[in-house]
Amino acid sequence: MISRVDGCEMITHTLVTEFGPVGATIWLELTYRVAMVEEGCFGVLVGRDITERKQAEEKANFLTHHDALTRLPNHLLLQDRLNQAIAFADRGTMKFALMVIDLDRFKTINDSLGHSVGDRLLVAVAKRLLECTRDTDTVCRQGGDEFLILLPNLADSDASITFLGGLMGNLLKPFHVDEKELSTSVSVGIAIYPDDGADFESLQKKADMAMYRAKDAGRNTYRFFNEEMNDDAVERLAMNVGLRRGLELGQFELYYQPQLEIASGALIGAEALIRWNHPELGLVLPGRFISVAEESGLIVPMGDWVLREACREAVRWQQPGTLGPVVAVNLSALQFKRGDIEQSVTQALEQSGLDPGRLELELTESILIGDTENVLATVKRLKLMGVKLSIDDFGTGYSSLSYLKRFEVDKLKIDQSFIRDLATDSEDAAIVRAVIQMARSLGLRTIAEGVESKQVLDHLRIYHCDEAQGYFYSRPMPAEAFMTYLDSHLAAGTSK
Repeated sequence: MISRVDGCEMITHTLVTEFGPVGATIWLELTYRVAMVEEGCFGVLVGRDITERKQAEEKANFLTHHDALTRLPNHLLLQDRLNQAIAFADRGTMKFALMVIDLDRFKTINDSLGHSVGDRLLVAVAKRLLECTRDTDTVCRQGGDEFLILLPNLADSDASITFLGGLMGNLLKPFHVDEKELSTSVSVGIAIYPDDGADFESLQKKADMAMYRAKDAGRNTYRFFNEEMNDDAVERLAMNVGLRRGLELGQFELYYQPQLEIASGALIGAEALIRWNHPELGLVLPGRFISVAEESGLIVPMGDWVLREACREAVRWQQPGTLGPVVAVNLSALQFKRGDIEQSVTQALEQSGLDPGRLELELTESILIGDTENVLATVKRLKLMGVKLSIDDFGTGYSSLSYLKRFEVDKLKIDQSFIRDLATDSEDAAIVRAVIQMARSLGLRTIAEGVESKQVLDHLRIYHCDEAQGYFYSRPMPAEAFMTYLDSHLAAGTSK
């Protein structure tokens, strides 16, 4: 810049530069002024340290494109690199993969050991992911315990499988955080460009769908996106909307499957099973909508309705001089976590007038192993009300003698997967026999579900199983049909 000052020409030049070795760099703003007068010219050099300002600018720029915790590229930077990968792929015949990686059961670690340990585990996972990738790949932290990986320059979709094998094997190795050895695994969903989408949003959405399918498959695995997943997602969304409307319009009803005492043949109970009278699909079985209800949280109000309706119906089963069969109601783990299950049970009993001893709550093993102390306290209070407790699908989860003793359950329900081939499969027979013997030693009753033949029933009788339910006796039936079934047993004197 040249200007006139008191008859002199003044030249001013400002330069921003850096000095010093790497790691100890300082930034200076240098202003050099030259004044020309008759006697000659003279210059003044003024320096100002702007290191802090430059560092703040660099930090802000870094955080705009990177995750603060793991220092990995963030969603914004990944999207930019994916767009570059699209441009490169379109110039040739190459593909690329976008992977969504979710840590399995990270919440358990975070909740039990604290967020600081969880954060350090995420940093360790990020480091290990980087060790598995090439310089041309991009590892991104999406947020929480979810990461994204961009794998460019693939000849075909199968080229990512070798990478996945090494990645998942590497992540199975223990992590050492704060002198603690932590183990985890990952569920991975993969979308391929251009097969599964032409932009970042569609590829990420489909990789997400595939990741959740990997979760459903038992975790510690991967799934590639396919159109079936897209159809499932559309159906689940429609199912979610329909469930809410179904609850509002009273489209649900309960069916009842009889439970009989094996030794006497007496009708002693019935399991309440929900059905959805869908206006377009007809009668929908719970296998199609229960998982959607659990994901959306609708299982809580739905479970409350089932409790009230089952108790109300069980009162109708009482005849003069009899208490009537016990009604068994399944409880979801989410009802324990998000609902007030004690209040729900209390209200259902009070509104219906049902004797608490005629209500049996079926608990899954997953309920009992999570947040054990709080669940134990809740279960004990339910027992004090006088209701009965049974373990549903026993043998398929984390079966443990210790929790059976602590939770004071009344009955074990042997899963139908062990019952169906009982008469022809020696391993199933050995398992069933062992469960019954163990239950008897603990003073618990046993009930076998899925009994479909007299041959199976005869084996259960020999093993001293107490109760049975299944198609051999009856399929689940509407309330009025069950009343007729009950009347026939009362007339024959085979109802307790």
